[in-house]
Amino acid sequence: MQGKTGYFVGKLIELVVTLFLVSLLVFIAFSIIPGDTARVMLGPDATEAQVELLRQQMGLDKPLIVRYFTWLFGIITFNPGTSYAYNMSVGTLIAQRLPVTLGMSVFAMLMVIAISYPLAVLSARKPGRLGDQICSVIGHVLFAIPPYVASLLLILIASSMFRLITVGTYVKPSDDFLAYVVCLLLPSFAVALPKIAMSFKFLRSSIIEQRSSDYVRTSKSHGLSDLRILIRHVLPNSNVSSITIISIILSDILGGSLIVEQVFNLPGLGRLLLAAISRRDFPLLSGIVFYLAFITVLLYFLSDIAAAVSDPRIRLK
Repeated sequence: MQGKTGYFVGKLIELVVTLFLVSLLVFIAFSIIPGDTARVMLGPDATEAQVELLRQQMGLDKPLIVRYFTWLFGIITFNPGTSYAYNMSVGTLIAQRLPVTLGMSVFAMLMVIAISYPLAVLSARKPGRLGDQICSVIGHVLFAIPPYVASLLLILIASSMFRLITVGTYVKPSDDFLAYVVCLLLPSFAVALPKIAMSFKFLRSSIIEQRSSDYVRTSKSHGLSDLRILIRHVLPNSNVSSITIISIILSDILGGSLIVEQVFNLPGLGRLLLAAISRRDFPLLSGIVFYLAFITVLLYFLSDIAAAVSDPRIRLK
């Protein structure tokens, strides 16, 4: 019990330290970018007095360490300042756009699991056969297609050729949940395609490795069927090692969805991030980057905990 508690406490300390270092890197990175935010906001015709007054109002005249801890306190309290471009709370802007990005990421992850797991099981049952070779070729093709290219192809096929789905519209789940799901299907699938290939290849290798283990041969000698061995032994043991790759895929999906949002004209964090970059909106830009980093670090933390719960040997290493 003490070993389990010590492992979890250690992972929690790692999480806090990692987030602190991430916050430090994010703040320093955006603080050393050349250019004066106040000058950019006021334009080239502004006087030095006007620029200096705005810098004081924005707190840019304070020492760097004071600005960092002020910003960090705002990040922790989910109030990292006011957006220069939108004149709104950064927390409010992110809260409005985050459900779009997270919803698309969740749908994409569900597609990855629903498609890659059955394909990996079918392929790994008879490795080297025709079905396995076909699945492997499809996996290589899908892995080579970038999400934005897949987005354009899906728009062309579904919207232009068959006119199945109207592209470029977003419906809130509170207004019409079915329409909300439909409008996120294509962008989610575009994000999921290369991740399906990645998950398939990893799961296939893991299942093949488990099927060649001694416990599988022992189970067969006891008269257990291949299907029962697969469900009760091979898949659970494969899932332990696949937890990490799933967390990696989910973090990749979260990042890849930002680009796809632009293609499908979705009001998510991707469009907000590009607007913040173009307008040098430091509070908004740093807030988006940190919270996305926070979600990514949290996913890795949860995957470590899930792996440790699934396999006690991990806690002993």
